Amino acid sequence: MGDTAGYMTAKEAAAELNVSVATLYAYVSRGIIQSEARPGSRSRRYLATDIRALAEKNKIAKHADGGSILSFGSPLLDSEITYTDGKRLYFRGRDSSLLATTSASLESVATLIWDCSEDHVFQEAPPDIPAEFAAMRHAAKADRPLVLCQALLPLIGEMDLRAYDRSRRGASQTGARVMRLMASLVTDMQPSAAAVHETLSFAWQVGSHAHLVRSALILAADHELNASTFTVRVAASAGAPLYHAAAAGLATLQGARHGGEIERALRLLRETMGEHDPAEAVSAWMRRGDAVPGFGHPLYPQGDPRARTLLTLMEREFTSSESLALHRAAAVAQSITGRHLNFDGALAILSLHLGLPAHTGLSLLAIGRVVGWIGHAIEQYLDNRLIRPRARYVGLR
Repeated sequence: MGDTAGYMTAKEAAAELNVSVATLYAYVSRGIIQSEARPGSRSRRYLATDIRALAEKNKIAKHADGGSILSFGSPLLDSEITYTDGKRLYFRGRDSSLLATTSASLESVATLIWDCSEDHVFQEAPPDIPAEFAAMRHAAKADRPLVLCQALLPLIGEMDLRAYDRSRRGASQTGARVMRLMASLVTDMQPSAAAVHETLSFAWQVGSHAHLVRSALILAADHELNASTFTVRVAASAGAPLYHAAAAGLATLQGARHGGEIERALRLLRETMGEHDPAEAVSAWMRRGDAVPGFGHPLYPQGDPRARTLLTLMEREFTSSESLALHRAAAVAQSITGRHLNFDGALAILSLHLGLPAHTGLSLLAIGRVVGWIGHAIEQYLDNRLIRPRARYVGLR
């Protein structure tokens, strides 16, 4: 079997595993199956021992540990949006780090992820926020803008009859409205046709660093099937409109073990900078038994490419003694933990550089990530199947 002893072609490997070729590629991206280029060919070949070992475990349906499928384990859903080989992150085959430094706006990356034309999506005037919701905007806590988004998006969505058009074009147009509404609610401004990074930079008074805000938003745009994205796909599979699906994603993103890590990383870095011995501050977290936030990621043993890209941009931009101390604090934490800075940590560093409140990093992540949520919701609408996994019963009989 295979073109060379010990290897299989993509077609043979997919047949052995009883999966699509796209799912085979996902296994490779997770490091579950090794592959290498075929000499004299643009195609790749796949290690037969890895494939047979995975087949014997009866992956997905009969994992012995019962939990790995839903915790950085085998791929659960097919998607054409995001791919990682453990070193780089790609949006529809485009290197996200390159997009973050060369794209004009998050909107241009949105049309790539949504697989649609920018002319059809972002040309219409942004929606207004109904006057009757003004009291709710003022009642929300200033440091919890995503709670306001979570509350108001479904209410505003109830008034948007076009939100029930689940075609690619219709959902993309709705997605553009959702994205602009989120930027508006986070900044307490009326929705604008300006690029999202310009709206945020103006509201936060960091206009000279607008390009960094843009890069951070683009790097945040999608990250495959994380907890909030999976939540959005489940909601979309049930037929929920995008406003409601995005609200579901926001509920998950704000969890302490998801987007909440950004604020914890910011607090760690502040403590580390304030100590005469930065290493002691990091060690104190570890002695308490606390995981050191902002460092390490299961998908990137060699370092998170999103964090690396954003950190490089910040090192070029900020050169004051305080900025250098911040980067040294991150380096100390990385050295002690033996883990590379991740994207949560990079967003915390950006918030500190810009002098913004602790919740800003999470807002940046949410507004960027809504692009990916919309892309995944569109895939789910077009798939037209309800996500309803079975539980493995382990209780008394």
